[in-house]
Amino acid sequence: MKLPFEKNQRMRVARAAGSAVADMRARAGMTQENVAEALGVGTDAVSRMERGVIELGVVRLVEFAELFGCGVAELLIPASERPADQAAVIAAELADLSAKDRAGVVAMVKQLAEMLRGKPGSGPAEEG
Repeated sequence: MKLPFEKNQRMRVARAAGSAVADMRARAGMTQENVAEALGVGTDAVSRMERGVIELGVVRLVEFAELFGCGVAELLIPASERPADQAAVIAAELADLSAKDRAGVVAMVKQLAEMLRGKPGSGPAEEG
């Protein structure tokens, strides 16, 4: 991965982080209005954060985690493009499945990965 992030990669990460915030807000049963009031900002600002128009800083992410009763990592990991972080997301999805169902999901992921590796234009160097 090339650092610093290029503009399009920054935008993808900002959108993914904003989406994670929106998901956690919904899970917490809160509206954008509730969040705006708690943070002392307008609903338009909350909307821009959730859409990734505004890049979220560390302090704001900690505030969101406190507000939603979740860990900061739950807001950051879905935004990461790192394979280890993406694997953690998949592992969390598998956690409440039976051993047989987990094995089925693993088999499907392997099959899909093999198919994508064989697809023209796909591979480790390809961003997208």
